[in-house]
Amino acid sequence: MAEQYDAIEREVGICAYLSEEPGFAAVLKARFSDFLVHETNNNGEVAILDSLKIPNEKEDSISKKEEEAPSKKEEASSKKGEEAHSKKGEETPSKKEEEAPSKKAEESSQKEEDLRESKKRKHSGNEDGDEDIWIRAKKRLTSWVGEDPAKNVVKLIRAWEDGPKTAEWSGKFVELPKIEEKEKRKEIHQWIRGSFSKYACADTHEGQIRIWHKKFEKEMPSFGKFDKVGKPRTARAKKQIWPEGKPNFLQFVLYKENVDTGTATGNIVRNLRGRVRLGYAGMKDKRGITSQFCTLYQRRPEEIISFNKARRSGGGGSTYGNVCVIRVGNFKYVNRETNLGMLKGNRFDVVLRNVDVGREVEKPKEYIEKAAKAFQENGFINYFGMQRFGKDHDTHKVGIEILKRNFKGAVDMIMRTKPNEAQRTNFARKKWEKRFESLADEDRKTKEKVEKECAGKVLRDMGRFMACEVALLNCLKREPLNYRKAWTRIPKHIRSMFLHAVQSVVWNHAVSRRIERHGKKVCVGDLVQLGKKEQSENGESSTSGRKGKIVKVLTEEDLKAKTFSLTDVVIPLVGTKIDYPENETNQDIEDLLKGWGLEKSDLKKIDDKELSLGGDYRKIVCKPSDINYTISEYTNPLQPLIPTDLMKINKEELKFPEEKSEKKSLNALVVGFTLPPSSYATVALRELMKRPTSSEYQRQLQLEGECEGSLGKEKKDDKDGMKIDDKDDAKIDDKDDMKIDNE
Repeated sequence: MAEQYDAIEREVGICAYLSEEPGFAAVLKARFSDFLVHETNNNGEVAILDSLKIPNEKEDSISKKEEEAPSKKEEASSKKGEEAHSKKGEETPSKKEEEAPSKKAEESSQKEEDLRESKKRKHSGNEDGDEDIWIRAKKRLTSWVGEDPAKNVVKLIRAWEDGPKTAEWSGKFVELPKIEEKEKRKEIHQWIRGSFSKYACADTHEGQIRIWHKKFEKEMPSFGKFDKVGKPRTARAKKQIWPEGKPNFLQFVLYKENVDTGTATGNIVRNLRGRVRLGYAGMKDKRGITSQFCTLYQRRPEEIISFNKARRSGGGGSTYGNVCVIRVGNFKYVNRETNLGMLKGNRFDVVLRNVDVGREVEKPKEYIEKAAKAFQENGFINYFGMQRFGKDHDTHKVGIEILKRNFKGAVDMIMRTKPNEAQRTNFARKKWEKRFESLADEDRKTKEKVEKECAGKVLRDMGRFMACEVALLNCLKREPLNYRKAWTRIPKHIRSMFLHAVQSVVWNHAVSRRIERHGKKVCVGDLVQLGKKEQSENGESSTSGRKGKIVKVLTEEDLKAKTFSLTDVVIPLVGTKIDYPENETNQDIEDLLKGWGLEKSDLKKIDDKELSLGGDYRKIVCKPSDINYTISEYTNPLQPLIPTDLMKINKEELKFPEEKSEKKSLNALVVGFTLPPSSYATVALRELMKRPTSSEYQRQLQLEGECEGSLGKEKKDDKDGMKIDDKDDAKIDDKDDMKIDNE
């Protein structure tokens, strides 16, 4: 029944399976908490969040001399930190506690606000508390400036909180009536910096207070000139003094639920003052619960610990969705920064729900165990997964146009209409596609004028996450018809992604043809990687990566000696600095390129000074390590089946219904395995289940009943209300001081 969805994978070269064992249907990533990822660094340390505490800096230091004879500055800093911790436990000491207002009126006012904030935190499960915030804010402002100005302030802040599309006007701030009393003005500023600091900030312009929405803080003329208690910043205060002998990098574990690495780290950066240098080894997807190592240059845990004060405890132990969580912990200071690629692998723990082996199978558990053992013994074909080719499976098509130097074609491919987009965006894309249709005159100046006008209009309807489209339109609005320049305005890492997708699709197709032709046999002319170079000189490790790799072309003598197996064979990613196999695989690669109007020589002529395609080697087969699996029975389709790091910290256990349900029990396979970097867990699970991994296929599956019962049918919103791709859409926890819309 799933064959109709195989065509989507075949288009990008994902065609073959390594073993002939039959598979089974199951729902993958039904909930984001069904997909746990723990990063393993080059030292073999696994990123597990098991502590949210701020460590004692003396104990954490790796320098014995520093412990025995600390400098005066460090000693003073340590004493301050210890005193603050003894008062506040795990909480970060704030400047409000260290620098109390001098006057009793100010002190009383601040204590009153702190008391209200602490009461508000206690209502952790009260969703109606948000409405109370606006009521209290309006009441407080009314007492100072009257009802109308107070109403306008609340209206502006709420509009931007709901998102720009719901804002009733494009204002960034509200100007309050002139206030003569100095004490009253001071109270307003203190209130904004205290209880309302999450939503707003304030400045004074020509004697009048202006209240801005928080997202426009950096546009304020006074931004950065005052500290958190309103005191002017001096040059000395701006410069952070870092103790001598102390490691420069704060390493911590970033734990996140239902949010991608880019968004999570972006929110951390925005919460820090000054220049921020944050490093991490790899990107982790949004739909999952992941833990990874990060480093910050010359920063202290107190500066980011606020992320742990959120009221939500995470969605791993509950059946609700619509939550995004970020936590930081396991702090320690290290001498080396974490950079992209500095990881040994990733540990995956995955729940496959509603496992369906078919009605004809009499012993389903034994059947599932047999499939799991075959997966453990054989591994899987190391394909680049569907996510490599974008949501619309066209990333490589853009790259092909660039290699052909058809920049207009690439721009048209990016700007074309796409399914399942908002109506407004879809209409804008159609407008762009038809911009020249009404032109009778093909004069260049006329086309420039039309395109310039169209680019300006269409730009307004593009979403803020459409980085490519926005970059293209901004350029074409200024320089219409200059498609080559418009291409260079796309961020470098995204342009690189388009070209790497071409390498990936060629590699996938070449490997599929080789497997279909020779199976698991090693052939004369194959390339193998010599030596066991798991780690290169710069500390990076991978199943791919040209640096540090030496390859050999196999001969008849090598085959007779039976020294190598398919697990040693590599296929090159096309480029200018690699060797190609000396057999049919080389011809397959040339044929694939020729089919798209390309040759190997085109890889040297990329019309982009910032990009190049040197090529790479990637092993055909990847064997997961540390595989384990269990089969669980459950009745609630959304029953949590695997504990998360945050659940363990909160001592929260998985809750199963005490009473037996009349519903038929369902089977789930909970499987764990470790993969090297650049290998795809979804591709590994494809081999295990012998089913497609595309989102189009997964959306059709059912969480109870016959798993594939809806294939080819229109999906209905039944009583379970479970559309696989909808129910866990993230909404940022309002206590995390994060807004995804600001990305």
